[in-house]
Amino acid sequence: MRRILTWLLYIVIIAVVAAVWIVRSNSTFGETFYTLESYKIEQPIRLILLSDLHQKSFGSGNEELIGRIEALKPDAVLIAGDTVNKKEADWDYAVELCEKLVEIAPVYYGLGNHENKALYGSDLNKDFLEAHEDVLGEAPEDFTPLLQNTQAWNALEETGVHLVQNSSETVELNGNSVEIGGVSTNLSSFWPYSGQFATRFSEDNPNYFKILICHCPEVAAEYLSESAIDLVVSGHNHGGLIRIPGKGGLVSASRELFPEYDAGLFEFDSMSLLVSRGLGGHGFVPRIFNQPELVVLDIS
Repeated sequence: MRRILTWLLYIVIIAVVAAVWIVRSNSTFGETFYTLESYKIEQPIRLILLSDLHQKSFGSGNEELIGRIEALKPDAVLIAGDTVNKKEADWDYAVELCEKLVEIAPVYYGLGNHENKALYGSDLNKDFLEAHEDVLGEAPEDFTPLLQNTQAWNALEETGVHLVQNSSETVELNGNSVEIGGVSTNLSSFWPYSGQFATRFSEDNPNYFKILICHCPEVAAEYLSESAIDLVVSGHNHGGLIRIPGKGGLVSASRELFPEYDAGLFEFDSMSLLVSRGLGGHGFVPRIFNQPELVVLDIS
């Protein structure tokens, strides 16, 4: 009996230590640095990628996250969606974050499935968009007629961030011509609702370095891997939630086991796909061996 009680005590101690470690690792963020080279880039540029915050704050008013981003001196900040939650979306949180980020560098915000649900009442899947083709009319790539929360959309725009949804903007970053665009449809609705824009984005201005914000990495891998887009940045899969050493992420956001595009830099023929592990949580499932991640990309 004494031996059994001793082993039970050991188990309890290990469980408590593990729980404390998980909570602590989820309350801080790590940094991952990547590098890319392109003949289109004459002077080095630095990009910060944020994804899947889900209304999580690192310090009061996200001061720890903002302070670190400012110290890294990026030329631009890319947001790859899911800053808010689809249920009880806190738009004040998103607006405050964006207001602080635009003081550091230009910010380009691509929407994720949670923003879509909160703004449109749907994740912009094929069934939803087909049911509203009469509203979309002759511009099926323009979803603004379907907005249910124009106040939140306008509030984000008023911060000075560039909302890119089936749209792009050309910017000069450290003397380089860069075109940054975004799509936020999913696998079912990419064609025709985003595919035509992505094709134009890929083909126009061939001498510009092209960056596309696409929340779901599977969309980029399925439809854009042979395009002339130089870089796609994504999130969505939260690094696989639980990361298994030597194996990678355990489960994707769509409940796929051992997702191929869980996190990291993936190279295709001419396109690079950078997938963030994200910064926030995923419901009640804890992140294990999967610290929230701030991504820093240096391109030369």
